[in-house]
Formats: sequence, C-alpha cells, structure tokens
Amino acid sequence: MSTKLKVLLLVAALVVVGGGIGLIVVMKSVAGPEKQAGKLTEGDCVVLTGSGKEADAVPTSCDSPQAPYAVSLTGVDKGEWNCKDGFYKYAVPTPLRGEGVALCLAINAKVGLCFDDIETKTPPPLKDCGSARLKISEVFPQMSVVNSPCAEGTAEVVSYASYGASKFKSATICFVKP
Repeated sequence: MSTKLKVLLLVAALVVVGGGIGLIVVMKSVAGPEKQAGKLTEGDCVVLTGSGKEADAVPTSCDSPQAPYAVSLTGVDKGEWNCKDGFYKYAVPTPLRGEGVALCLAINAKVGLCFDDIETKTPPPLKDCGSARLKISEVFPQMSVVNSPCAEGTAEVVSYASYGASKFKSATICFVKP
C-alpha cells in the first residue's frame, strides 16, 4: 500500500471518528441537561421546576420552606400510571434518553405552607398566604382516617400512608383558612 493511500485512509478514519463524537455531542445537547428527577428516591423532598419538556423535580432539604412536596413513590413514565388517592401525579420527560420519570408526590407537611386547591390530581403550587385558600396549621406523624386529630375549625384534612419500608413518612395534615 502506498503512503498516499495510507494517509487517505487515516484521514477518512479520523473524519468518521470525529463525526461520531460530534453526533454524540449534538444528541446530548438536543436532549437537554440531565434531569435530577431520575435520582430521586422515596422520602426525598422536592421543588418542581420548568414545565412540559423542561419539567424537573429538584431534590431539596425537607426543612426548607420552599420544598412543598415529598416523594412517596418513583417509577418509569410509560404514559398510563396512577398514584393512590390523595397523592399528586407528576411526570418528568427525558427526551432522547428513554422513558420519563413518574413521581407520586405528597405535600411536605410544614406548618405555615399555603395552597389554593389541594384536591387536584397534579401538584398544586405554593401560594402567598395572603391570597391562599388554605394554610397548614398542624401536622401529625401518622395517618388518620377515622378520628381526625386536627383541632376544631379545621377546613381540610389530608392523610398519607407510607408504602411498606419506604423512607416516605405517614402524616395527617390539617389545613385552616388563613
């Protein structure tokens, strides 16, 4: 084989390898940044960011007043999935990276957090307490369905049960009108 042919083959191989690397870089940038929701486990507290294809659930300290939700269950978003009654359904798409992340969320029971509508299937946004319909007044560390431990005058009550050995904690949350 002549030297000229060897050089041409080497250049062709470099172009193919460089093109492959370039394609990988382009595909990763099209897919967007890695979603943090994929790393969540039961019991983590989260802040929801973005919407649609940009949606994500970012882990945050459960003591933070800006962490309105706790993860009760994680899974793979295959389109049709449901959470148990009282839990909120939230999907985080992962374009070009396979199936998205499915989350079942509960309200992170912190006295003083305010919401408008807690009866929805999707997570209700935090509200300023001056304009909100409901405010968390009390939190009890167990699920209570029959005899509510909430004080008289409570407007709404939500109870959550943990799933077996999960890090997600059961709770009864009492809401009053602010």
